[in-house]
Amino acid sequence: MRDLERAIASLPPDYGKNLKEPEDISDLTDYPKIAKIQSDLLVQAYATKQTRVASYMLTKCQSLTRFPWLGLSANRHHDYTHNNAGSPEQQRILRDITRWHVEEFSYFLQRMKSVPEGDGNLLDHTSCVYLHEHAEANPHKCNGLAMLVAGGGIKGGTHTKSHNSVGDVYLTLADEVLKTPLGKEFPTAEEKMSELI
Repeated sequence: MRDLERAIASLPPDYGKNLKEPEDISDLTDYPKIAKIQSDLLVQAYATKQTRVASYMLTKCQSLTRFPWLGLSANRHHDYTHNNAGSPEQQRILRDITRWHVEEFSYFLQRMKSVPEGDGNLLDHTSCVYLHEHAEANPHKCNGLAMLVAGGGIKGGTHTKSHNSVGDVYLTLADEVLKTPLGKEFPTAEEKMSELI
């Protein structure tokens, strides 16, 4: 906990004072550090039972974020997804941005796994879902969306049906992991999945 307090204290003194997002966010040199602090804060909230349910968004959906630590300052994330997004160069850029987000999710999972809890660790007693709201941002396509699901209660194996929706994943998690049967009442859900990868 003390390490987390020191990390927060090391941020610039004016961080967080401007609550309105600027039109153009270009100086984000502390952003990777802030992302890890946010993950650590959430892990502490879980470990101390302040909450067991959270939504965690690294960047908002129409991200104005630039990624100078990845060497990407020319455009904002949103611009990269909409300007010639299918070109090999733009695909490489989007891959690098996505990789950074997935690495942050991995950091979050590893931090949860490092916290002992009961007969296992915090990750053993938590279910986490990682996703972006679009499978392809340029056309705002939602089908074929990739999701990562991790944590305790997730059954291994392979699910081969290609027509399952995000709603089906959430219905399965609600029924099988959270033991909260929702039936057909979950929006966009058609069926419970037999297994999750």
